[in-house]
Amino acid sequence: MKKTLFIMAAIAAMACSCDKDADCEPCQEAQTKATLNVSLDFEDEPQTRATSYVTAQTYETKVNDVQVLVFDSSGALNAYVDADTKTSGISISTTAGTKTVWAVVNGPNLSSITTLSALQSTAVDLGANSTTETTGFVMAGSTTCTVGSSAATASVAVKRLVARVALQKINNSLPGSYGALTLNNVTLINVAGNQNIAGSASVSTWYNKMGRKDGATATGQIIDGSTYVASHPTLTFKSVGTSVANGGSLTPTTPYLFYTFQNPTTGDATGWSSTFTARKTRLVVAATIGGTKYYYPVVIDAPVRNTAYTVELTITGLGSTDPDKPVEKGSITASVTVEGWASGAVYNETI
Repeated sequence: MKKTLFIMAAIAAMACSCDKDADCEPCQEAQTKATLNVSLDFEDEPQTRATSYVTAQTYETKVNDVQVLVFDSSGALNAYVDADTKTSGISISTTAGTKTVWAVVNGPNLSSITTLSALQSTAVDLGANSTTETTGFVMAGSTTCTVGSSAATASVAVKRLVARVALQKINNSLPGSYGALTLNNVTLINVAGNQNIAGSASVSTWYNKMGRKDGATATGQIIDGSTYVASHPTLTFKSVGTSVANGGSLTPTTPYLFYTFQNPTTGDATGWSSTFTARKTRLVVAATIGGTKYYYPVVIDAPVRNTAYTVELTITGLGSTDPDKPVEKGSITASVTVEGWASGAVYNETI
């Protein structure tokens, strides 16, 4: 899915005005008035691989608010408009010169922003995104352009700040003696919980750390959706409760969808620790086999914004008893497809 915010500026030259406290001299620089006509374009890319899921959900594309900010070459704010839910016919006045144009969709109130750096560093928590259409997902983007005395145009492509993980299929390929398994729940753990409008923030807030409830003080406080609840559960947790026969599969009509901000962590740690250290994001399937609950974690390596990660999981052996610990080789095979909602690449991972 590509969402592009087009900013078209029609420029009309106007006479400059003099400061009331200064002697009025002939204008040294022509002042201009720019009328910015804004429209939103939605385009879903075709799904080109059977193992990928790039279809955009309605709540992922919903536009509830559009804010456009124009900055001059010094980084000072020239113009701001909150267009509410309008997607066309938005008018902004600015002056001639080199401009940086930012568009923010479904974002925090930016009306007090006065500099480009302040905008870029504006913090956004994962909870600012929602699967409820009336809130939607935060999107942002920018471009530069030169505004002169003749017509000028600029287009701004806005992208979601979050990455999406889709669990598309789970296969029960256990030895026949194990019989059916029960899929209890799926949790996205070690979730990057903070970002800024520019998408450049380091991770300082983590949710579902090590697969435990936030603030966990003991190893047994594993997220289960009832006694121990995930943070922002509509974004990071799915209760399943479905039995899958030996040799069978579960393929939801719509894959189970989860969201995180980008997590560039290269090092990793696994398992419970009373002191959390940065680690990789994992999609964890909890399944009960023969009366014992096991965990099957799949590493989502360095997820980046506006990128979709599709997982197909095949369970071939008993899993881990800790949601943040890898399982033995041969216990699962995880195929992970990586695509931007607009374009991307593929890699496969076997655990």
